[in-house]
Amino acid sequence: MSINFYLEKRPNKAGENPIRAQVSIRSSVLISTIGYSVNPDVWNGEQVDERLVAAWYKKQKKSDKDAVKVGRGQRKPYVNSKGVTDVTINQELIRIKAHFADYEEGLDHKPSKEELKNQLLIALKKVPEKTTATTGKAPRQKAAASLFDNFDEFTREQGLANQWAYATRQTWKTFRNHLERFNKRLKYADLTESGVNRYVAFLRNTEGQEEKTVLKHYSQLKWFVNWAIRKGYCTNEAINRHRPKFKVVKKPVIFLTKEELLKLYNYQVPANGTKVKLFDMQGMEYEKKVEEAGALAKTRDLFCFCAFTSLRYSDMAKVKRIDIEGKQLYVTTQKTNDRLPIDLNSFALEILDKYKDEKFPEGLALPVISNQKMNHYLKDLGELCGFNNPITRVCYRGGERVEETFPKYALIGTHAGRRTFICFALSSGIPPQVVMKWTGHSDYKAMKPYIDIAEKTKANAMNLFEMELKK
Repeated sequence: MSINFYLEKRPNKAGENPIRAQVSIRSSVLISTIGYSVNPDVWNGEQVDERLVAAWYKKQKKSDKDAVKVGRGQRKPYVNSKGVTDVTINQELIRIKAHFADYEEGLDHKPSKEELKNQLLIALKKVPEKTTATTGKAPRQKAAASLFDNFDEFTREQGLANQWAYATRQTWKTFRNHLERFNKRLKYADLTESGVNRYVAFLRNTEGQEEKTVLKHYSQLKWFVNWAIRKGYCTNEAINRHRPKFKVVKKPVIFLTKEELLKLYNYQVPANGTKVKLFDMQGMEYEKKVEEAGALAKTRDLFCFCAFTSLRYSDMAKVKRIDIEGKQLYVTTQKTNDRLPIDLNSFALEILDKYKDEKFPEGLALPVISNQKMNHYLKDLGELCGFNNPITRVCYRGGERVEETFPKYALIGTHAGRRTFICFALSSGIPPQVVMKWTGHSDYKAMKPYIDIAEKTKANAMNLFEMELKK
């Protein structure tokens, strides 16, 4: 499924270009206007862009009195000829995407163009959701909504309100699957203290989940039930009076040291078919054949770019050339919606410069690889670079303490790039409040694991310094 928005080439009488939606689901395609139009100068190819709005105000020489304030009045919004602000327009675009994501999840056939058109009208609230326009038949009388019906309403409402990404929606879909496997006929009345305990035991023993995952599913259940209570669907508040005990052990923070990062940055990936001699955690020699060398080289650059800028994968994958101004990169983070100016160091600029002459879709600045594939390639890269020092992780699974040891490369993922930046910055003596401005962290709680690592690194460095003095 894909949903894209773009502007019509011909402007209307007000000099604005209508926004069109292109919806493609299972080879069925719908192209239609959505009822909003904007000045092309404020459109970035996907939505109305704040920076382009600011430039448009300067170009138009519009004064503050011409602007309509939004939010806390921190900026001047764009207002089209019909008085609709950029905030409203962008929210509508998000709502359309969310609606079709929900629609596609429950689809079991190839939809007709008429079906897609009708769904667009529903998303735009131009026809009621229970329309019979495509069938011409009277709707059947529905049975009383079940807990799972309420859950579907919950995910639609919260997904729209919180602008859930696709990955977040999939997480809630997984949660629903677990809940159904536990009890297909689950009712609110079943969620007593003993009922919740049975669900937690089911996750631990039948599903074999780690304690941290069990806690996450419990928290999701609590969120949903409290939403149902506010809606008046549920009167059972047992989940707020009792909380099972969870044995959650903090996992080690996986990041690259300065030496490892520079080794990866300068690593020249061998040609396909090359057999490289490596050593495992026990020092035993073995051979690894290089495959997909081109993808490995791109993964190296993308990971290092994250490590040099503090970007998450989701933000790195959306960096466009228009976002780069000299030695600064402006990013609106997907997770927190914070707009961050990031100073680009020479390493990050060198990576961008490597791809400056290549053309990527939607004006992207880097050759994006999917998160899943990049995680796979990173493990291969880490293995080739010899990042094989053993790391032990402890967790509780099924109520039992489990201790597992892995080579470091097996635990490296895309987020390790961001962690590498934070750990290196803090251990270099840069104050946490400065690092937080770069990374977008809002409080010290999220930074504490990294601060602890930095303090440990400094203590180790001081011990080495003392040993050198005593020689």
